[in-house]
Amino acid sequence: MGYKTTIIEIGPDASDFLAEQMAITFAGNAPEELRSYCFVIEKGELTSPLAVGQPVLIGDQEWQITAVGDAAEKNLGALGHVTLVFDGAAEPRLPGALHLRGSYEGPALEVGAQLVIGHA
Repeated sequence: MGYKTTIIEIGPDASDFLAEQMAITFAGNAPEELRSYCFVIEKGELTSPLAVGQPVLIGDQEWQITAVGDAAEKNLGALGHVTLVFDGAAEPRLPGALHLRGSYEGPALEVGAQLVIGHA
C-alpha cells in the first residue's frame, strides 16, 4: 500500500474546489490561508512511489491515477498535501497534483472517509 489516511476535517470552502473537480488535502498542519479550502487528513506514511495506473480508494469509491505532478509524491509524504484533480487528464496541470479517473459524479470526501492510494 502506498498511502492510507482518514479525513478528519473539511474546510468550509472546500466545496468551492470540488465544483472545479479538485480537492486539496493537508495533514493537520495546513497553512491558515488554505485551511478553509482543504480536506484535512491524518498524517500518513508514504510507503511506495506514486504512479500512473495505481488505484485510489476514497470511501467506497475507486479511482485510478492518470497523471502525477513532479511535486505530488514529495508533498504528500512530507505534508499530507496533494491536489486531487478528478478529470482523468494524462498530463498534470499543477506540480502537486494527482489526476484521477473514476465512474463517479463526485468523490466521497467526508469526515471519517478513508483515502487509500495504491491498495492491493
